[in-house]
Amino acid sequence: MVGGSRKGHLKFSRPLCLALLLASGGVCADQPLRLSLREVNARRPPDYSSVYTGKRVVVRGVVNAERYRFPQFTILAMQSEPEGGAVLSVPPSDSRLDTYQPGDELEVVGLVAFTDGMVSIQPQTIAVVGRKSPPQAFTVSPRDVQDARYLGRLVHVKGRLAQQSDSSAGAQVFITDHCKLFEPRLRYLPQPSFAGFNTGDDIEATGVGFQYSPGAPFTGGYEVLVAPASLVHHERGWSLPPLVLACGISIVLLVGFVLWGRERHLGDQRERLRKTYHLGEEILGATSTEAILKRLEDSLPAILQITRVHLYTHNRGAKTLDAVPGKEPGGPSISLSSPPAGTHAGAVACFHYRTLLAIPDIDRSPFPIGGKEGDASPKSLLFVPMLAQNEVVGVLELDQDDRVRDFTADEQALAQHLGNQIGVTIRLLDQRSVQEQLFRTEKLAAIGRLISGVVSELQAPLASISDLAQRAMEKARSSPAERDVLAIASEAQKAAGMVARLVSFAAAEQVEARPVSITALLKNLIEFREGDWKASGIRVRDLTSREPLAVLGSQGQLEQVFLNLMVHAEQSLVAAPQKVLTIRTSLLAKRLLVEIAFSAPPEPRSPEETAAVLGVTRSVIAGHGGEVRLIEKNNADPRFEVELPISTRERMAPVPVSVSASSLPADHSRRMTALMIEPEEAAQRQLLALLSARGYRVVPVGNADTGLELAHRMRFDAAFCSVHAPGLNWVELSERMSSRVGGFILLSDSYDAELANDFSGDGRFVLPKPVIETELDRILRTVERATTAKVVPIKNGVA
Repeated sequence: MVGGSRKGHLKFSRPLCLALLLASGGVCADQPLRLSLREVNARRPPDYSSVYTGKRVVVRGVVNAERYRFPQFTILAMQSEPEGGAVLSVPPSDSRLDTYQPGDELEVVGLVAFTDGMVSIQPQTIAVVGRKSPPQAFTVSPRDVQDARYLGRLVHVKGRLAQQSDSSAGAQVFITDHCKLFEPRLRYLPQPSFAGFNTGDDIEATGVGFQYSPGAPFTGGYEVLVAPASLVHHERGWSLPPLVLACGISIVLLVGFVLWGRERHLGDQRERLRKTYHLGEEILGATSTEAILKRLEDSLPAILQITRVHLYTHNRGAKTLDAVPGKEPGGPSISLSSPPAGTHAGAVACFHYRTLLAIPDIDRSPFPIGGKEGDASPKSLLFVPMLAQNEVVGVLELDQDDRVRDFTADEQALAQHLGNQIGVTIRLLDQRSVQEQLFRTEKLAAIGRLISGVVSELQAPLASISDLAQRAMEKARSSPAERDVLAIASEAQKAAGMVARLVSFAAAEQVEARPVSITALLKNLIEFREGDWKASGIRVRDLTSREPLAVLGSQGQLEQVFLNLMVHAEQSLVAAPQKVLTIRTSLLAKRLLVEIAFSAPPEPRSPEETAAVLGVTRSVIAGHGGEVRLIEKNNADPRFEVELPISTRERMAPVPVSVSASSLPADHSRRMTALMIEPEEAAQRQLLALLSARGYRVVPVGNADTGLELAHRMRFDAAFCSVHAPGLNWVELSERMSSRVGGFILLSDSYDAELANDFSGDGRFVLPKPVIETELDRILRTVERATTAKVVPIKNGVA
């Protein structure tokens, strides 16, 4: 019974439980899910579609904006903080969402829908559960809009309009290519709703975050739904005020123009300097002042924008400025003491003031350079002194005929630099002329000495011929050969007379030979030339014997021989890499050997010059019983060898030797040197003989300019100058040489008491011609005392 009742009970309870289970399942299936707004928007990878699509849910939130109408649906956004936001979606014919305003708190039961990437809730029931303050919009950047957390929430964004377009669903604009603002419309309008907006304008908008992504994955297409009233449009204005911007542009243009002008000016200056330096190189290679002026006339007008060029050189003798002839005929010489009117007055003023003289307008010039009425005068002038070694050698004149112009400081400096180059070139030309003249004088002197030696050698044969002719004539009297012998005697007498005249002209009389100390002679010559050798970089090796070695002969001639050989060696060492001069003495079987060796030059001197030197020295050394030779070997330096017989007691008898004075010099502790400026040959020979007899070395020259040049390079104890010497006048010459010589002796044509009183004194003397030996001795003693008291120091070969 009990068992049966239990089994029946079981049969009854199984259907009941099944019915109860079905009933409870139905009730659970109708119960909606209560979710937060953030949970409603949940997504699942990999396509990021909605998790709750088709589910019936219950959500609560506050309306944050007016509803938005699309052609296919109407949406209403609500949000709750901090949960998130969501949108309600109904068909366009459903007007339930029109009654709700921002701030209404709603509780909604509905189905979750997922359309084109956007999660929405299709409401079944909507209940207003309260009223709150409308939510505030989140201020976000255009880039932050691309985030799912802002979907359904009210945001505020601003930026610069990048592009805009229109479609059937509404109008859209893009802010900085990241954020899209969309304004939905119910129908297509022919004009965009954003009419009047331009690219670059600043835009502010407040709307609801939305997503429109037609295809998977649904990770993009974020945008902001806006209403026309929420748009704030700022037209793009000037970042800077127009006046400030215009000023800035003007300043930039002005600076650019200044820099361009400066660069162009610097370019012109560089081109002008290049042309000027090229012109200076051409001037330094000119062979005459006419060639210098021609180069200036061809190039300088284009460089300095001038019309004409004039060149004036200083004539010391005449005290004038001599115009160099060029394209235009040269004008007369300009007197420095009384210049004529016109532009010549400016040249003289420039010379006297030793400074550049610029005259922009000739009509306003303080100098009387306007010229005569009716004469064509330049409008602007520039006078440039040509300086060389701090001495004005001339004036360069630049004329501008076309217009009045002011020479700039750069142009004046350029002209002065060019003027100095011209001055140096003129000085070099003068020095070259002096050197050529000295070389010609040396050649003439060498030829004279050579002729003297040859003539001396001819005297004895001609005398023998004459003597034999006389004897033959006595034996041939009244014979057929008498006429021929008489003719031979007559011609021999003519030849002897001719030789006698040559001897009297080119050679001196025969005198007795005396002992000459070669050791002291060489020491004096080395001391005399040591300054010039140091200045030329020549190193001297003095290997002369300390023992006094003497020979019989003329000290003047022997001194001239060894001086000529040393000068020849010195000139050969000019281009030698190793400038070494060796002087050695030695004894070989009672004969004195003097060797003058010098470093081998890269190009040996011409055979003609060497032959001329050896020809003169051979004739003199042969007269002293010796010989001279030049030794040149491939593996050794060239050298001169002079061999002379040594003086002994057995050989002290007088020997006739050709000397250059009527008497021989006395012993002197220091050899004196004299400069002789005498153009007359007879007076020059007489004074040369007198000075040589008194132990003086004499350097003869023919004009005052050459003498002044030598006085700058060598030390002279006395200077003899003729009143008729060409070149610089003797008054100015005496002033310039007063500090360079021990005494200045003026050679007058005859005794002049007034001249002697005015000129004599303070190392200056007047010596009338013909020279009286007693008067000469008196002057020389005075000069020697003054020189001994105060010896002029030599530095680098210059006194």
